[in-house]
Amino acid sequence: MAKGVSTVIQFILFFFIGLGLFITIGIVFKNYSDIFREDVASGSRMLLNSYMSSLAIVSFDTCKQCDYVQINIKIANKSADYYSQINFSKLGLNVTSQPGGKSFLTSIHNLNSTLNLTGISFSIKTVILTLTKPQNKLEVK
Repeated sequence: MAKGVSTVIQFILFFFIGLGLFITIGIVFKNYSDIFREDVASGSRMLLNSYMSSLAIVSFDTCKQCDYVQINIKIANKSADYYSQINFSKLGLNVTSQPGGKSFLTSIHNLNSTLNLTGISFSIKTVILTLTKPQNKLEVK
């Protein structure tokens, strides 16, 4: 084999080894980025769920003579590139990350057994939490 041919083969071999290392390192960093992003989104779901639960308890507990309580809430539009969907139902409070659909569900400290929970809202707009005591209804808009 001539000296020039072996140099070309070495160049091609080193090029493919370098390309393989570059792609492998890129994939590893992308995977760690996705894991970190999901951890942040999971923490954000739990934090938003706790925040909404505390606001529901405050609205229910603070005003004993009130028949109607409305709280306007402005939360972060996106966390870890996900926006949040807040859903009140018979099961309780469900915060879901969109896109992706992973969710976190709580019973709002058993308020779901004493109140009629309804409504759905998204973090990309102002969330309105409304308590109507005569109808025993807690709604999110």
